Amino acid sequence: MREGFSAELVCPACGGDTLLDIQHRDEAEVTGGRLSCQRCHAEYAVHKGVPRMRIGMDVDGIEEVADSFTHEWKAHHAGQLESDTVFGRTQEEDWQVFTDGTRIGDAELAGMRVLDVGCGSGRLTRQIAERGAALVVGADINEAVDEVFERTRDLDHLQVVQANLFALPFAPQGFDLVWSCGVIHHTPDTRAAFQALTKHVRSGGVLFVWVYPKRFNPFRYTKDALDKIGLRRLSPAAILRLSKAIAYPSVFLHRLYRGIRSIRPLRPRTEFGERTVRPRTLAEIQMTWNDALSPRFDARHTEREVVEWFLSAGYSDVSVMGEPKIGVRGVAP
Repeated sequence: MREGFSAELVCPACGGDTLLDIQHRDEAEVTGGRLSCQRCHAEYAVHKGVPRMRIGMDVDGIEEVADSFTHEWKAHHAGQLESDTVFGRTQEEDWQVFTDGTRIGDAELAGMRVLDVGCGSGRLTRQIAERGAALVVGADINEAVDEVFERTRDLDHLQVVQANLFALPFAPQGFDLVWSCGVIHHTPDTRAAFQALTKHVRSGGVLFVWVYPKRFNPFRYTKDALDKIGLRRLSPAAILRLSKAIAYPSVFLHRLYRGIRSIRPLRPRTEFGERTVRPRTLAEIQMTWNDALSPRFDARHTEREVVEWFLSAGYSDVSVMGEPKIGVRGVAP
């Protein structure tokens, strides 16, 4: 963490200003220390360069969510899952999803303050910083923020925070863009998570969220079936092993499916259909299975439902991505 970033942080419990006590430095980074709330006197550690400001972990299931994604992203960073891609997407494809979803290009991004909530691998977070944003903050609840910090610490305008999205340690309306892709449906209450994000978008700023669509998905429906026979009793490590094992027959079945859909009368005629027949690697399917099976919560929503969240919050210029569904953006009142 850069020393000056402490001025951006408030107490997630009461919203009070924080005071940084530096205990260790590594060149320009504060790698160890303590943030003290000047109002309620709560204290938060700065450990390995990352402010540890997550609270609300006593909510049923939240700790399990954090553990599952800690294991997944650490496995990814260690090369046990995909390496050059994430869920089959290259960095260029990630950026295309970002620009399609937000309708913000390099020119518009210049000088913006951006909050990436549920930054995961940190790969897109880094791209946003490299393309001209003035400040980029990657926030996540899991312990893989350590790897994100190490992979982005050369960028002094990119900061990483460990926090719970229901109690983010930032003053209200502090960001021009809040981006949260594939995150809020993994909470106990997706709509409440959406509402928590709206607090941090400035008036006229942009909010983008992506959630699972309520439509057939073999990964999601397999999870539903396995949950009924005790999947939740398995550790994250065991679920990763299971995901790797079932990926092998999945690759075969997907190739068979692609072959069937290549027959002229059965060829895809929609953008979604085209996406289902794209080539997939073993590594991508392994990571997709792990991402599908490991989280406790994985709510699914309709496009109309998510659009209504934005409209109820007073957002304007609400638009929906074509594919992948369901990505929605809007402009804050």
